[in-house]
Amino acid sequence: MPDILFILLLALVIFGPKRLPEIMRQVAKFLAQARMMRDDLKRQLESEIINIELEEKQKAAAVPVKQLEAPAQPAPSETMQEGSVS
Repeated sequence: MPDILFILLLALVIFGPKRLPEIMRQVAKFLAQARMMRDDLKRQLESEIINIELEEKQKAAAVPVKQLEAPAQPAPSETMQEGSVS
């Protein structure tokens, strides 16, 4: 708290009582914009994380279905070896 009081007193001395309210409004606007940008970035990151998790769940759910539908076929290397032996 004493630090903030010192900074405000210093700003009052440097800028004067007429310009200080204007400068404080500009600082407040800047801080509000910074908070909005931070919140927007946070929402975007959370949204992307949720989308990635959903895609991973869909891929995990789709893999067993494809394995059940595809018939088991021998590997090409096994059929060549069997053919060359006989």
